[in-house]
Amino acid sequence: MFLHLFWLLPALLFLLLFYLEPRRLFNAYLLSFSLLAFLLISSGFLIVGLRHLGEASTLTAIALIALLIPVCVILSSVYLIFNGRQMITREGRRLANLLSLLYGLTILFYLASFFLPRAPILNNLLMLANILLLYGTGLYLSYILYGFFCNLFPIQQEPDYIIVLGSGLIGDEVPPLLAQRLDKGRAVYEQFGQRPKLLLSGGKGSDELLSEAEAMARYLTAAGFPEQDLILENKSTTTFENLIFSKKILDDRTKKPYSCLVITNSFHALRAGVYMRKVGLRGRSLGSKTAFYYLPSAWIRETAGLMHIYWKWHVLILAGFLLIWTLRLLAGR
Repeated sequence: MFLHLFWLLPALLFLLLFYLEPRRLFNAYLLSFSLLAFLLISSGFLIVGLRHLGEASTLTAIALIALLIPVCVILSSVYLIFNGRQMITREGRRLANLLSLLYGLTILFYLASFFLPRAPILNNLLMLANILLLYGTGLYLSYILYGFFCNLFPIQQEPDYIIVLGSGLIGDEVPPLLAQRLDKGRAVYEQFGQRPKLLLSGGKGSDELLSEAEAMARYLTAAGFPEQDLILENKSTTTFENLIFSKKILDDRTKKPYSCLVITNSFHALRAGVYMRKVGLRGRSLGSKTAFYYLPSAWIRETAGLMHIYWKWHVLILAGFLLIWTLRLLAGR
């Protein structure tokens, strides 16, 4: 039972930190570590528990557990490639829509490289590729897991303001992705008796006919939303600017402490929450539902965005891995 402390203590620490500040990104790593430790320790106890059934049963269990990992990796890679084709078909041939396809192909190519003729230089390069791929995949899965976990909790405290973040327009029209955010914002507005104000945040892109905030306001008022409960922020071009400029408007408008609920899509809510904490906005973020096929590529973009926020830490960690790899390479000569 002592071994269970290796996942139980991190899990308890995670729950404490999540309660104190759910928008802290360290929570994502702690949750993933706790879950991984639990799975590893539980697998070990399962194998030990099967020993009384005989050596054959134990070896079979070990083989099945060992086989499960590569099978999951291969199936995930195949799905990513299939998802990439879906994205191209439904969203068009843009780099952002190719991310899941490229990720799946990278993993399959990496697995296939183990069957190539082995040479010392290939072994060393594969080890470096393994480090980078595991690091990136670990972050990707950690953010997905924590983002899903955060979005499970319903809104219980009434916010003073609901901030709906903009996204790209199609001409002057609100696309489905942005409509999901607006519909979610309106649902929360009605949940709390139409008392919170809606702040619509989004500037005008180079390929857009008007600001995202204006387009969002048109969408809502056309559906009968009261115009007097809308506040527009039409200068921002990034998520960080969304929150910086929105905070300035609300600070000028309200002198007493206020709380906010930031509405975006499910894959984007984690980064929005991290930025809320950085700019000093009280409250939380909430993700609206997003079409499932859109999520793999979207989460790859979000992983890159979250890494960029704390890029110095990632550079430091990767530099440590690279140093270890270099020293091992020099020692092998």
